[in-house]
Amino acid sequence: MKMLFASPQSQDVELLRNALNEAGIQCEVRNQNAFAFFPGAEFYPELWVLNESDFPRASQLRDALLKLGSSPDKSWICRACGEESEGQFSSCWKCGAIREAST
Repeated sequence: MKMLFASPQSQDVELLRNALNEAGIQCEVRNQNAFAFFPGAEFYPELWVLNESDFPRASQLRDALLKLGSSPDKSWICRACGEESEGQFSSCWKCGAIREAST
């Protein structure tokens, strides 16, 4: 078992957990409610990959998701319909096609 990701933003941990589950990678979240037991202490939710053999693939998924979310300012062109969308959107506003990581 190896820790893959930790963040003060629990929604980021959940987003990555959902992506790993969809890819068939077993994982678990730890410290999700640790603040309730230790008030005032900083405990970030952590995402752990259960099988070490899945860790390289899980790392690639993590990096791809973080890269996609790190440049929200750059607009992009939808490959399905050719419409331009603002960088913060992960799918085309016109046709709903999912944004590709390379755009």
